[in-house]
Amino acid sequence: MIYEKVATFISEQFNIDEDDINEDMTFEEIGADEFDIAELASAIEGEFDIELGEDEVSDLKDVAGLVKLVKTAVELSH
Repeated sequence: MIYEKVATFISEQFNIDEDDINEDMTFEEIGADEFDIAELASAIEGEFDIELGEDEVSDLKDVAGLVKLVKTAVELSH
């Protein structure tokens, strides 16, 4: 469920077909810079009602890392 929502946000923000997104994709492959990733993280925070650490977000390299970060934050918030 979390992966699917994250993939939807990536698809919408970067105009990529959701079927083309996978956890191994790097943000470099997507064409996202640090600002894009921060914007994406902010949207995800609102969707899941969580807070992602600024340091962790700036260290993100791939979709799998983002999904893991979101899963951890969701688990900690409940």
